[in-house]
Amino acid sequence: MGLYSTIYDDLFCIYGDLRWWPADSRDEVVIGAILTQNTSWNNVEKAISRLKENGLMTLADISRCDRQKLAEIIRPAGFYNQKADRLISISRSVVERFGSIENIKDLQTAISFFSGLKGIGQETLDSILLYALDFPVFVIDRYTKRFIERCYGITGENIKRDVEEEINDVRRLKNLHAMIVQISKDHCRKVPECEGCPLNNRCIYFLHGKQQGAIMHDKDR
Repeated sequence: MGLYSTIYDDLFCIYGDLRWWPADSRDEVVIGAILTQNTSWNNVEKAISRLKENGLMTLADISRCDRQKLAEIIRPAGFYNQKADRLISISRSVVERFGSIENIKDLQTAISFFSGLKGIGQETLDSILLYALDFPVFVIDRYTKRFIERCYGITGENIKRDVEEEINDVRRLKNLHAMIVQISKDHCRKVPECEGCPLNNRCIYFLHGKQQGAIMHDKDR
């Protein structure tokens, strides 16, 4: 069994299937991926609830929405003026190019399209590709970097590539990322709370201490 499959199994024994991303549609995933930039998910949920109350949960609806009105609705998500601009611009681009996000069927087309839009960085792009479009892409964010380095001693720029080579199942990729985020919130925080962590018996940081540092594990080395 490969390393990342082992990590998946370790976490699955703790959390099971977290069924993330919590959304009723592909459009809602895209909207959430924009709103979650630089804010907590709790704030995103408040903004999404307000969007639903105002009947604005499709990209087509948002593409036609008044900017000032949208900004006020999504205020709980923070940076609401900037995010309103981005949501409207991205929604219009999707509608004009594809009609609906449901019509995006090719991975390379999706990467080329979304990466060219203002407000879509790598993490947001990967979130859309995996959670909205069901492409076998792994999301690298601050949680995955911190957890994988601290617990398993893996550093380097090839984590994303290596995960995708080993795990090609979309459902497992979604749940792996979700479980990493969850254990990062529960224990593997910026200042780690190791007490009670169920992975202490295999965590490099806990077993050997931060003085030892991370062990380099990079396939290119």
